[in-house]
Amino acid sequence: MRRFILTGTPGAGKTAILRQLELDGFGVIEEAATDVIALEQAKGVAEPWLDPVFIDKVVNLQRARAARGQGLPEQVQFHDRSPVCTVALARFLGYPPSEHCHASFNISKRNDFTNGRSSSSNRQGL
Repeated sequence: MRRFILTGTPGAGKTAILRQLELDGFGVIEEAATDVIALEQAKGVAEPWLDPVFIDKVVNLQRARAARGQGLPEQVQFHDRSPVCTVALARFLGYPPSEHCHASFNISKRNDFTNGRSSSSNRQGL
């Protein structure tokens, strides 16, 4: 299976691209931080990113979604953000990435993600 990560700033168009890829029949794995924030805010936590365990909650949801994605029949998957983005988010928020976060990052490095900046031969077939 080939996996690609879409990443970028808020408003860059990732979601629009992912929705189109999904309509075109590709597997899409949703990003987690936005959903963790929405869930925590629904529970009355106004700024959940201030909680030191926020990053681990994001990592847990990312892992669960990636695990479900392993069982999908699509030969190509697109992931909305990645553990690399979560490490960057932790650093931006001033938290040292936890061991849990680092472990997720290391797993993603071994899971055959295709670098979008790689040679054109690596992108053939899309």
